[in-house]
Amino acid sequence: MKKPLLILALILLSLSLLQPKAYISPSNFILPPNYYEEIPVNTNGGLYIYLYANSTVYFTIKGTNYSDVASSFYSYFPLPPGSYCIIVSNNVSNSVVDVQLYYGSGRPAPTGIADYGIELNGGTVKPYVEEFNGVIGVAQIYSISALNGTNYGASLQLNTVLQVNTAQGTQQYWLQNVIQFITNESIYRYVDNVWNFTSSPSELNSSLIHGEGYVYTTGILSPCSYYAYATQYFNMTYPFYAVLFISVQTIPQGVLVHFGYLNGSMTVWYDNVTINISGIESAYLLVDGYNVTGSGNAYDTELVFGGISKGEITYYNSLSAMLYFVYVNSTNVITPKALLPFGLDTAEASDNLFTTPYQGVYKVKVGNGEETYIPTISTPFKAQIINGSKEIDLGQRDYITVNVTGGQPPYLINIGNKSFIDFYVGNYTISYEPSIGNQSLQINVYDLKGDENTLYYNLTVNPDPVVGVKISNVTDVGIPIVAIANASLGTKPYHFAWYINGNLVGKDNVLKFNFSSVGTYNVTFVFTDSAGYEIEKEFEVTINPDPIVNASLSANKTDVGVPINLSLNYSLGTQPYKTYIYLNGSLINEKSINFSKPGVYNLTVVVIDSAGYKVIHTFYVTVIKDPQLSVNVVTTGNFFIENSGVTLSGITSGGIPPYTYYVYLNGKLIYTENSLSGYSLSLNIGNNNVTVVVKDSLGVVSEQSYLLNTSYNLTDIAVVAILIIVAIVAIVVIVRRK
Repeated sequence: MKKPLLILALILLSLSLLQPKAYISPSNFILPPNYYEEIPVNTNGGLYIYLYANSTVYFTIKGTNYSDVASSFYSYFPLPPGSYCIIVSNNVSNSVVDVQLYYGSGRPAPTGIADYGIELNGGTVKPYVEEFNGVIGVAQIYSISALNGTNYGASLQLNTVLQVNTAQGTQQYWLQNVIQFITNESIYRYVDNVWNFTSSPSELNSSLIHGEGYVYTTGILSPCSYYAYATQYFNMTYPFYAVLFISVQTIPQGVLVHFGYLNGSMTVWYDNVTINISGIESAYLLVDGYNVTGSGNAYDTELVFGGISKGEITYYNSLSAMLYFVYVNSTNVITPKALLPFGLDTAEASDNLFTTPYQGVYKVKVGNGEETYIPTISTPFKAQIINGSKEIDLGQRDYITVNVTGGQPPYLINIGNKSFIDFYVGNYTISYEPSIGNQSLQINVYDLKGDENTLYYNLTVNPDPVVGVKISNVTDVGIPIVAIANASLGTKPYHFAWYINGNLVGKDNVLKFNFSSVGTYNVTFVFTDSAGYEIEKEFEVTINPDPIVNASLSANKTDVGVPINLSLNYSLGTQPYKTYIYLNGSLINEKSINFSKPGVYNLTVVVIDSAGYKVIHTFYVTVIKDPQLSVNVVTTGNFFIENSGVTLSGITSGGIPPYTYYVYLNGKLIYTENSLSGYSLSLNIGNNNVTVVVKDSLGVVSEQSYLLNTSYNLTDIAVVAILIIVAIVAIVVIVRRK
């Protein structure tokens, strides 16, 4: 199944880099019979040769014992550093021979992967041509550290050649989509360049090329012009995944070149460059192993590491990266037929990197080698689910991590009716929103060749959780606030968190928290179920001062039947208040209290405000029996009058002193004092009503009344009268006798 990755085709459709130069140089020439070509070459050590001719030629390296007769070959010659001369002679064939030669010392060189348009197999070289509309370069970088003097810069460059065919002839442009790294600061930016490869040096008319950037000129002896644009710098973290895009299309004005990169799952076309070319017939990106551009440069495509700019050769302290690129045209996605480790047209280089195949891509790391090409190694295509949510809530996205290696990336992952492009070897996380219920999912993973892995995955999607919170939003200092969260549905177990003014104070569904000071506080409740569904609720809580209750009794002593009154005054706390009044433990809820029996009573007042703060006052009340009056009544008289007077003395028991005594005679108050002791009064002839009243301090009275009769003593008067009469008679008798 090779069609799924056609979706890739839908994705495509300052600090200068130096005028391109070759560390491995291309050379294309024609030799008539018995003609030869001498090519001087300097090497830092070792020499790479890739030769193709349409007929047999003689090849030798002057100054060495190396020579051969062949129409094509490739080899690495371990020569010491120095100057040499390559000689290619047409002394074997009687026909004109077209020769394509690539040569150079290899290091330093832009290192990674490059498509020269030649296949190397069994010691022979077979050129090919590849036309396409876009190229995608993919990098997975796990570490990078570079140093060039005091410069910590490095670059990763996706470079390719634009071929333009017009009615007047052909033109070639070198397109560069570059990531520039400042490795000691872990920052990077994107830079694009356009160079004119139609002739050498590069010439660009600023009025004929338009984009976000500008046309610049560099060089003194051989000035050249180029177009460039750079983005701002971004922060970099590891692993660093990068996808670079170059896409071209013809427009009425000429050619439109798109430079882009992948940001997460979104393609960012950061520069769209229009090259105004009249009479255009066609334009495409080209790899051609048979020819060179008008400037003598190779028709190659490269994804290579090197210095940051200006032809710098950079030493890499560390590098661990995986690379690959693919071509995109209107009908398919194409992999390069063959790859070599060194770029041909890139000026920036590295001097200590090498490339090896790895799990369907190519690993670039620090080291040296003598590789003449990168062998194609078939790695088994494998896909497996590393992890994923087994239970989530409705509305949540499901995240499934699939590990894909081998085969030919990029990969296509289908789950249900959703499709995802996985550019990277290793772990890839799928994010999608499933429907509710229990689901058995099938995941199909395809590589670029159409090979398939089928995976199965079970998922439960629960209804979203429902959470209710009951909270007392007003309380007093010292009375804890109580909040209760009740949750249902969602994915258990649940996780609770309570925050007060941003500080975590509880992790249970019930919160009890005691505030130490008055004020207004923010309470935040955060609920999270096991699927990660989160609900947050905010509350405002007011903390009042503790209530103050002033309680008093009208008296703490009273008589039976004489009520006492309870007075209550409330302030502060949280209204409304509830008041409970207990007498000897029994609830009476009366403020005017009457007692029927003497004794000592316990009166308890309990006031509870709405926050539950409780204030208790306890009183003891002594109830005394009513006053009891005892009066000692002593009457007096004389010879003639009986009960002419009376003497009163009163004693009171019970009641509550001080006492007040009142004496009434025939209803008239004649005495008021705090005591009654030996009080004498005269009585009138006749009946006398004498009333003694005692009143205690509470106004309770006790009285005694006496009816006293005052009369003349007739018997005594009669006796006296008789005696007087007898005496008178006696006197008369005596007088008469004389």
